[in-house]
Amino acid sequence: MSRRKLVYILLHILCTALIVMVPIFIMPLKDTDKPNYLQWHTIIFTALQTVGFYFSAYVLYPRFLLKKRVAAYVLAILGISFFFALVPGCIMVIAGELPWYAIFAGIVVKIFIGLFVFGTATSYRFMVDVMQTERLQKETLTMELSFLRSQVSPHFMFNALNSMVSLARKKSDLLEPALLKMSNLMHYMLYDSDEEKVSLHKEVEYIRSYIDLQTMRFGDSVKILFMVQPGNYSHIIEPMLLIPLIENAFKHGVNVAEEPEINIELAVAEKEVSLSVSNKTIAYTAQVADKTKGIGLTNLERRLKILYPGKHQLAAQKEGNWFHASLKIVTHD
Repeated sequence: MSRRKLVYILLHILCTALIVMVPIFIMPLKDTDKPNYLQWHTIIFTALQTVGFYFSAYVLYPRFLLKKRVAAYVLAILGISFFFALVPGCIMVIAGELPWYAIFAGIVVKIFIGLFVFGTATSYRFMVDVMQTERLQKETLTMELSFLRSQVSPHFMFNALNSMVSLARKKSDLLEPALLKMSNLMHYMLYDSDEEKVSLHKEVEYIRSYIDLQTMRFGDSVKILFMVQPGNYSHIIEPMLLIPLIENAFKHGVNVAEEPEINIELAVAEKEVSLSVSNKTIAYTAQVADKTKGIGLTNLERRLKILYPGKHQLAAQKEGNWFHASLKIVTHD
């Protein structure tokens, strides 16, 4: 049984217990001075309150309150509470157990009991709706996150295959080791990154392999500096969160006119992971600005909003002929 179903069952049990016990507590069944017909009066009244609870929760609430017809809802519960307060007495009068004027005996107390039951029904339905809304939102975010993560794979494959094509055109001896390196990257991407969280150590090894692959492709034509500051890399993070900034640097930083250079620095603190990526770039026109924000960074921004709301900082800026991007993630509360 799922946790959600268990919560619903417990809510039903709690509400039903309140509905049954409150009238019996106020109008006890076991009373030596109370005639038998008055005990039946309490039983009938309690049964009506149970019907009223579910009628309010599943008919009145969605028909009136959800449509913001508050006045109609209040009038409805007042009218039904008054009606339910009269019915047990009417039945007893018809059965010849009570005189007609006894119909109104204790009617104020019965109305207040009815209002309590309807209030409980409203609270119950509100809690159920909140839980359902939260569940739907969580399912929607899970589906969106799954879709975003699925986009990372073809995006990586596109960039990696470009490296393979480049090495093949050069007839480089590095093609075979590059293919092996790519195989390791794909293993991580297909298996390890399928988990909800991975250790930062694994993510760093993935980044190293990716940079090694790019180094094989570009050789000495691109200056690549990757610095990993000393620290505890046992942090647990969402997989494939750091690589988009690095991919973006290679995508836009290797085609500059003179001396392309990419600098990458990764650091950890007690509760924070920081990544800084800088690359030389060409003149920063509006067209270039649009291109620097491809599927990788758009994907990253959305994933961060879902996974680390209020616990991340993503920034990018142009300074001279350098483009700087940085990401900070708070990994612990």
